[in-house]
Amino acid sequence: MNKKVYIQINDKKQEAKGEQLEYILQAQADAQEVSSRIEAEQQAKEATKESALAKLAALGLTEDEAKAIMGVN
Repeated sequence: MNKKVYIQINDKKQEAKGEQLEYILQAQADAQEVSSRIEAEQQAKEATKESALAKLAALGLTEDEAKAIMGVN
């Protein structure tokens, strides 16, 4: 899918072509990659917390006690 990309220079709107278009598309791809990496890191951190809570619960602590130990609200 080749979607046109437009840029604005002063008051003129024009289609991005050549190096401008490549730069914009690369910046978008980079931003998406960073966003995906941040989301994956957040999911991993949440999974680690859940795992820790489950292990503490297996030791007999209540959820509130386990959260207090971990500093989680």
